[in-house]
Amino acid sequence: MTTTPGFIQQADPISAAHHAAEVLLANAADSDCPAIGVQRCLLRWLAAQGLYSVAAPVADGGLGRDERTLCEVEEVLAGADAATWFVLTQHRTPQKLTAASSYPAADEYRQALARGDELGGIAVAHLRRPGPPSIRAVPDGSGGWRFSGSTEWCTGWGLVDLVLIAAVNPSDEVVFALLPAHERPGLCVSEPYALAVMGGTRTVGLTLDGMPVAADEVAAVVDRSEWRARDSGTVVDTKPATLGLLRRVIDETLRTGHDRDRPAAVEEAQALAAAAWPMRERAYELRFAPDRDRHLTERLELRGRIAELTVRATAGLVAARGGSAMYSSSHEQRWAREAMFHLVQAQTDDVRSSQLAAFAH
Repeated sequence: MTTTPGFIQQADPISAAHHAAEVLLANAADSDCPAIGVQRCLLRWLAAQGLYSVAAPVADGGLGRDERTLCEVEEVLAGADAATWFVLTQHRTPQKLTAASSYPAADEYRQALARGDELGGIAVAHLRRPGPPSIRAVPDGSGGWRFSGSTEWCTGWGLVDLVLIAAVNPSDEVVFALLPAHERPGLCVSEPYALAVMGGTRTVGLTLDGMPVAADEVAAVVDRSEWRARDSGTVVDTKPATLGLLRRVIDETLRTGHDRDRPAAVEEAQALAAAAWPMRERAYELRFAPDRDRHLTERLELRGRIAELTVRATAGLVAARGGSAMYSSSHEQRWAREAMFHLVQAQTDDVRSSQLAAFAH
């Protein structure tokens, strides 16, 4: 086994993820709880295992593994502790953006993000909304910008070091600012939201009132239509985290059937696995196909069907476990709530329609 600077006994990231999952599962109830929440020390430990750096370029200090490996890692982590996974996965957006940009903030933070030395968060979901931009960027006359507007979803506040905030300028370009994740003049941060699931992710809203962004804080400038086209080509894919939850729940349903001598639970798990595995394989086949754009409809349909199957599987596990599933400390009720989250994450009108069609049939 080799040792890479910045990582503790860097091994195969999938093996590292399985090892980390044992720790995450033991802490998952606390991570979900707003009163305790995701622990920054655990995030730093995951970074030390290289799990923030799986697909980051080797030249920047990352592990340089392919996206398929990253998907497997995300499945394993999300199936163990969705709240911690969700804070971690925010990091991937500024990491990818800085790897492909030559703007000043990208140059400054590229290697730190690739190595996981700095943990990143995002406030970009508002770009998917139709209508006028939620946050606007106005030139300040000295090469920088002033951001004004608001966004509801910024996860990991108080846990991450940097936050990537997107705003739309008068040329209909997206200006991405990469900033230290703390309040500054012109930036007001809400209290963490009271969420039905993943309440410990410290998800907040940001209100910007002429917040100054210096020229050297800009990480990228991208045409908005180009960003939306790229984004719409990815949201149609099934999220690895959804598959991770589905795998975990099927395994737990099977274990429950054997441990409690409930043959119907074993039968349910086997039926779920028979349905889930071919869909999972097809979802990944299309995700990485050279002609993936030709299969948008099928990719979208698969996302809807797998989301519906995950909801059904978590409900089945509750039925298999019985009354004990109602304890607030039980994993199965948390997994049922997590399935609800996977319906709304990166949900567009097309994704919603696909999900509703799956539930209707």
